[in-house]
Formats: sequence, C-alpha cells, structure tokens
Amino acid sequence: MQIFSIQDFFAKRFETESTLLLLENPSFFSPEAMENYICRLAGIPIRDFIKYMQEHPIGSDITSKDITQLSSIEDCTINMCNLMREKGNCGLSLTEIASGLHADSNYKDNLVALTKYGENQVKTASQLGLCLNWKVLWYLTSVGYVFPNLTEGQRIKYLAINLLRDPFYSRVIDSLCKKDTCLMDFMSILSESTQKRRLSSCNHVISFFINQCRYEGVIVYSLKSE
Repeated sequence: MQIFSIQDFFAKRFETESTLLLLENPSFFSPEAMENYICRLAGIPIRDFIKYMQEHPIGSDITSKDITQLSSIEDCTINMCNLMREKGNCGLSLTEIASGLHADSNYKDNLVALTKYGENQVKTASQLGLCLNWKVLWYLTSVGYVFPNLTEGQRIKYLAINLLRDPFYSRVIDSLCKKDTCLMDFMSILSESTQKRRLSSCNHVISFFINQCRYEGVIVYSLKSE
C-alpha cells in the first residue's frame, strides 16, 4: 500500500501522473487508487498542511487569473465533474460546458454569455484542482474524475488543502492564521471595481478552508471584505 506524505501532496506528483494516465491511457487509470489517496489526505490534520505551507511559502507572484471569478460554486465543483463524467471525459469546449450546466434555454442562445459562463466555471474548477485544459478542450483531472464518488467531508477537505498550494489563497490563508485579514489587500493588481466584483467569488472559495478549520478546531482570524 502506497504511503503519501504532505510533501508529496504539495509536489502534486501523484495527481499529475494519475491525470496524465487518465488522459492518455484511461484504461490503466485506477479510480480506487485516487480515492485512496484523497482518503489518506483527509485523515491528516489540516494544521499540518498549514504548517508545511508556512514553512515552504509559494514564491510565484499573484496574477489576475489567480483571483477567482465564478458564477456558481456548485457548477465549478460537483456539477462540473458530473457533467464531464457523463460525457465520458472526452473533452468539452467552453460553450459545451456552459450549455450542459445552464438549464435556461434563452441563455443558451447567447454565444458570448455561454462562453463567459463556461470560462468562469472551468478556470475556477482548474484552480481547485478538478479540471484542466489539454489540447484546446477541457478535461477532468484525476481528482475531478473521482470527485463525485467522495463523501462530502472528503470533498471539502481536499478543496480546503488544495488552496494552500495556490499563490493567491496561500498568502491570504497565511495572514488569516495570524491576524484579522482584509481580502482586498491581496487584490491590488486589479482595479477597485474589479476587486469588488470578485470578492464574492473569492469568499465562496476560501470558505472551504475556513469551514474545514472550524470543523477541526483550528482557530483562524476574521476575514474582512473591506
């Protein structure tokens, strides 16, 4: 039985290798192995992941794409994974993803709106480790493929610790573990109007981490929007 460490998680080796197998040789991909990997990660206290992140801070700069913009947290997580699995994970375009997620027939007639909706959802799903762009189209990662099979607790734990590997959220979380933190202080690369538009999206995403900390009894300070 393979043993996974926190260092392995931050290096992403197993996830990357498994995703490549899923995309290039899907018959050799083992959902059970990926589910076991996530189950083992879920059993490690979140404070241990936080400590590793603080001891090994991400050096890359925050870019505008790191500051989340989404339309529906469900659509960029569980609904996205269910849709792509139902389609056989054979690769979908932005409009195909948006059409599959959005039930409003009038909305489906608006190509620009469809494209933007699909873009917002897949970019966030990618940031959360659930999908990726490969050869122009969008596919589930190895984690995204098994995501619907996981318990709700395992899903939330994975999404929470995944944020610790993100250039933007890891910095916000590091501050949040030390003091009351204003989210907009980390969004200065955007215009003030864009910052305000994305605040709700960022709050939705970072809530996975905050809620998991509360569940595990880890104290974090207040997160302020302004």
